[in-house]
Amino acid sequence: MSIRKLAGLAAGFALAVGLIGGGVSAQFTDQVSAVQKITVATLSCGITSASAGAVSLDSDIASDGKSVTYLAPEIKSSDAGQSAFSFTVANTGSIATAVTVTTSWTGNLSNKFTDMLTLPGPYTLTLNGASHPFAGGIAWTELGTIDLTTSGWITYTVACGEV
Repeated sequence: MSIRKLAGLAAGFALAVGLIGGGVSAQFTDQVSAVQKITVATLSCGITSASAGAVSLDSDIASDGKSVTYLAPEIKSSDAGQSAFSFTVANTGSIATAVTVTTSWTGNLSNKFTDMLTLPGPYTLTLNGASHPFAGGIAWTELGTIDLTTSGWITYTVACGEV
């Protein structure tokens, strides 16, 4: 074997040993991601309509749909009586809601006047679009001179909560 071949083999051997000794390394990386869509349901209800049946009235549903104000017609007799009123509450969200109705009075009416609300709640509305009518209005016992020129109205307010 010639020196030249021997030198070539020695250089190749040295290179191989050098690569092994110093270590040949490789690094592999990979990255994975996942996306999960999460949808949160809505909880909402509101007054969708109000009426008084055969009784003439002035009613006003608030712009947010959460309350309605009822002003009974003028009372022209001292006899006991009533003025019926109804309104409908609907589930406008995507999950079941428990509806509660509260009342508040405004004006200077005496304690001879009472609220006729029959089911203050809570009342469950299960599906979006489900609705329930509520019967209310104002009733009064026999009126006296002290009740002349008094006036007032009642506001029904709805709240919806989780079932």
